[in-house]
Amino acid sequence: MVRKIAIDWDESELRLVAAQCSGTNVKVTEAALIGIQDGDVMETLRRAISERGLERTDTLVAIGRGKAELRELQLPPVPDDELPDMVRYQAIRSFASAGDSATVDFLVTGQSAAGTSMIAAAVGPAKLSEIHEICEASDLQVKRISLRPLAAAALFLAQKKLPSTIGETVLIDLLSDDAEIVVARNGKVVFVRTVRLPSSSVGRPAALAGELRRSLVACGAGSAPDRVVLWGLASMHEDDVEKIAEASGSPVDVVNPFDLVELDRKARAALPQHVGRLAPLVGLLASDEFGGDRLIDFLNPRKRVEEKPNPLTKPLLIGIPVAAALLLAFLGYRQLSNLDKQIAELEKTNKAMEQPVKLATSSRERTERVDLFLDGGVNWLNELRQLAQSMPPAETMIVKSVSGSVEQRAGGGTLQITGAVTDPSVIDEFEESVRDQQHRVVGDGAKKDEKSNDSYRWGFDEKITVDATTIRNLRYTALAELSSLESSGESAILGQDVPEAVSASTTETVESEPSEIAESPSDQPAPDQPAPDQPAPDQPAPDQPAPDQPAPD
Repeated sequence: MVRKIAIDWDESELRLVAAQCSGTNVKVTEAALIGIQDGDVMETLRRAISERGLERTDTLVAIGRGKAELRELQLPPVPDDELPDMVRYQAIRSFASAGDSATVDFLVTGQSAAGTSMIAAAVGPAKLSEIHEICEASDLQVKRISLRPLAAAALFLAQKKLPSTIGETVLIDLLSDDAEIVVARNGKVVFVRTVRLPSSSVGRPAALAGELRRSLVACGAGSAPDRVVLWGLASMHEDDVEKIAEASGSPVDVVNPFDLVELDRKARAALPQHVGRLAPLVGLLASDEFGGDRLIDFLNPRKRVEEKPNPLTKPLLIGIPVAAALLLAFLGYRQLSNLDKQIAELEKTNKAMEQPVKLATSSRERTERVDLFLDGGVNWLNELRQLAQSMPPAETMIVKSVSGSVEQRAGGGTLQITGAVTDPSVIDEFEESVRDQQHRVVGDGAKKDEKSNDSYRWGFDEKITVDATTIRNLRYTALAELSSLESSGESAILGQDVPEAVSASTTETVESEPSEIAESPSDQPAPDQPAPDQPAPDQPAPDQPAPDQPAPD
């Protein structure tokens, strides 16, 4: 069996799994989570490899979502061997970092008659060079550089002893400061997302639940997923399981990745507590030889298969183009006159479309400027009302000052709250009650006032942020509801009897007359005309019904 290791790291931690591999059989011999000293990844890895005697070992490297640029692409129906070239061409146009020297790989998520959907990722040469430099310093031979969330998903989707993968499955991997969320549909990955979690352990489960809800909406999940899988040990994630089950509406299975492979007895005794963080590395080792089609690999990206030409076809390749060129020249000569006419017609049509296009572009720009201005229009009364409803009782919390500010350029607003509480746990309770999909809450913790004599000894400062996107969505939702109400009002008028419709129309006219009079001075009565408060000789008084109209109820 060949000895291999899988590694990955972030700012605070190095993760390592060593195993003996043969085909689909993987026997883990060592697994470790190692803290990085002074941010020196190279020295930490060199020391860990040297202590374990793993020099000159085939190495599989997993990198996080933050080190690669990821996009969902839709391509027209094309043969599979043409996909790499099309993805490369599309990536240069869609990715910020995908220049000519960038490495691009992709994973097909679905194919239909309408086209091919996929997840594409790109990494610049500087990032790959940095990874090679770190591994070469420890005398490691890099064989793969793969995307970490997809490696964990490959481990789960390849298992036959787990529940069926038919339907929608959500896989969650909790790291020290991040959470990686992968959504698989009918055995294929369709969505990948990495989110940042709060540093405080108190707010992490609720924040994770909120990010899970947003991920399900972003991937187009119409209902609750069939299953949710959390990598790790059940004893370590009791609060996370409860919050995730509540947010997703589905049962949560906590899966130990080392239960899916063979594990050495000595390695089992030395497993760390947070085994879920090692799931991508176990998946890399299990998928290295026969599961590479489930991975995005920047060291071995998918390429078009080049077929060697048949030497017997060389004469034909020379003669056929010559004959075709002569035929095309003859046909082209006959079509020149028709093409000139078509060109003239197209130029005329193009010129006729210039003005409408300019008007449409100008209209869109004006609308966007108005939206940018209105994005700063936070409804502070609603925010204060919601804040008052969400606050703990006055016996445990008081507010000393509240101030609001808006971002005129970017939109949105921030509510700054200063107050005091009787216990630091009240601050966590307050943040939990205020935080939702529209509000982001950031605080600096509790500060005890040793000189205070009352029970409110713990001070706090909280920032409640409403982003511009939320304000814009709420505004457009309100406009849609207003339009619906106006449409239903018109339908109700059309369904009334004629006298009722006339009465409604008359009422609207009377209600609109004061504003029209205030806006148009020319509508004031002339000196020789009766005043608006006096009825004309042939008209009934305002407090009497007209002869042809029923008296108001």
